Amino acid sequence: MLQTLERKTHIFDAQVLTAAQYDALRELADPAGLPMLDALRPSLDNGQIVGDFAGQEQLQIAAALLPLYAQDELPTRLRAAGFGADGQGAVLTPPLVRTNYTQLRNFLRLSLRWAIERYASYHVWAVQVLDFKNLPACEDLCAQYLSTGLTLRAVLPLQDTDGLVVYAARGLAHWREPLRRLHLNDPALPRVLERGYAAADFGWSNEGMELLVRPL
Repeated sequence: MLQTLERKTHIFDAQVLTAAQYDALRELADPAGLPMLDALRPSLDNGQIVGDFAGQEQLQIAAALLPLYAQDELPTRLRAAGFGADGQGAVLTPPLVRTNYTQLRNFLRLSLRWAIERYASYHVWAVQVLDFKNLPACEDLCAQYLSTGLTLRAVLPLQDTDGLVVYAARGLAHWREPLRRLHLNDPALPRVLERGYAAADFGWSNEGMELLVRPL
């Protein structure tokens, strides 16, 4: 299925990585990413990691598509927060990206399309880890996620980070009038989202990215 989608785009050499490609995944990550790689080793063995070589010998980008029933930290945290509590569906982990890789949005679009087709009518989520010390990088990744068609639905606590952003892979059919503009590091953002709001649009100002938050 994934190979069929790749032929339609004529952009990527995207594929499901095999256990033999663990070293390529390790080389893609900086030292801070190695603990994540160790946690994803079972997913690599089970063929749950999507990677893209983009016509090059070196792996350019990769992310894991974990089933929501898995006992990994991310699916467990999402279930506990009520996102896919029945365990049906999947979550796309934050991507490991080679420096200056410019085709992240297309990779995300391809991976999410594959996830939605694979999991049919079940839940499909994507997540992003927040690090306010590197806010511009977080804003850039958030902008890529939203431009792919994801909808920002929640910000959850995550140990040793500034939070975990949860995106829904399926858009919403109906929006009401915009409520307000909020920044990723605004303390009010998690509370507003908890009250039934979401963000699918964004803009830029002198203060950085502004999320357009609307009631569902």
